[in-house]
Amino acid sequence: MPDDSTLTAKLLILDAERRILVDNATSVTHLPWVQIPDFTRIAHSATTAAREKYGLELFVILTKSAGEDSGTQNSPRSLVLVCRDQRGDTQSPGSLTWSNPRDAAVRLQSEDQEIFAAALKEFESYDSGTKLSSFGRYSALDDLRQWYGPYLSALGVRETGIQQWNGDPWFALFRIAVEPLGKSTSETPKALWFKAVGEPNTREFAVTKALTDECPYWFPRLVATNSDWHGWLMEEVNGHELDEEPDGRPWALTARILAKVQKRFVGQENRLLSLGCKDWRMPQVLSRLDMFFDDMEEIMARQQAEPPQILDRYALHELKIQCQDLCHAVEDVDVPYTITHGDFSPHNVIVLNGWPVLIDWAEAYVSFPFISWEYFWNRTIKDHPSYTSWYERMHRNYAYRVWASMLGRKRVDEGLRLSPAMAVLVLALYGIDDPKERKNRGSDKIKRSLVRRLQRELIALRTEIAA
Repeated sequence: MPDDSTLTAKLLILDAERRILVDNATSVTHLPWVQIPDFTRIAHSATTAAREKYGLELFVILTKSAGEDSGTQNSPRSLVLVCRDQRGDTQSPGSLTWSNPRDAAVRLQSEDQEIFAAALKEFESYDSGTKLSSFGRYSALDDLRQWYGPYLSALGVRETGIQQWNGDPWFALFRIAVEPLGKSTSETPKALWFKAVGEPNTREFAVTKALTDECPYWFPRLVATNSDWHGWLMEEVNGHELDEEPDGRPWALTARILAKVQKRFVGQENRLLSLGCKDWRMPQVLSRLDMFFDDMEEIMARQQAEPPQILDRYALHELKIQCQDLCHAVEDVDVPYTITHGDFSPHNVIVLNGWPVLIDWAEAYVSFPFISWEYFWNRTIKDHPSYTSWYERMHRNYAYRVWASMLGRKRVDEGLRLSPAMAVLVLALYGIDDPKERKNRGSDKIKRSLVRRLQRELIALRTEIAA
């Protein structure tokens, strides 16, 4: 039986004739299944496990919670993945056999019958076009290959297989392994990636295109884009995450490149907003404080015991006033708004031959730019406390080699003095515009922790001013 750190993924595998693969290894016919670890990409973990367990090369079309819409009380630790074989292979490995849906519905064990029916109904709504989607059809993989095939040929390569990380009717992420059609050169890619996004993350498509157009040397090379899917094909950066880099030079270069990217978009607030970047300029932050602190009164009241400290309504009111003062102080420093990464970390950087390449700008904002530095800086000192010899160079590269030439050192220093508290405040406000997220009690602990961190940062700021 799976333990508490894994999910059970039942596999509803279809062929072109809509037959289903069932497992007859035991006296009871059931759907094939795999276990996948928590906190991993479901499609990647499930397809990897299916390859190891059954020898199947699957492509996930949609993921559905077991029991959802079926009236069953299945464990929340279970999922159903609707898949097809990448190769269109109709051979059935081992104990698996193909069965038409009617026969399968009768032969499957009762638990699988219910989730089978619900998942098949969901898939058919997308496959028939009753529900719109980009990739919810059986033919989606064929459509994708038909689209990117000519681009691969133009690069002098052909596909040898794909590794899927995300599978959903609107989202896609997979690596395309390739081999040369003829003699390879230094320009021949080793692999490519396809990524597509749906609501509410469609902005990533437009933002990624804008970043690569403006700063092509600091981002992966885009080979092609498809606006209908909000998707793009890009060459793989054949390197390693900055988080694994033992040399301090790429860390310092990353700090400088981050600042240069942000500086490139100064004066383009309206353009960035039109691309879909979230608006976290100070007037917008101020407008959300009342709602946020009203919510925090209820969230704090739900805490059962101390420690940690429960902040009462009076403490929260005082904290709100301090946040208002913080926003006005940031405005007074007059650091220009520009593109800001709301989750920038060493995992958003690939190092190739000592040179940083930036990836994954889904959390793109228009805001006070120094909060991106704060996220990067905090992650660095938290995860790599032994790299203290790098810190000064990183700080100098971000703060002075780029921003000081535009703003002067005094304004940069004042902005960086305010950035720790502002970075926490913007992070705490994340999701305040989403009614579903505001009602999500599962995030209470995180929100309380962020508010306490905000309080500590504001106390430190007042102490520094007094000193």
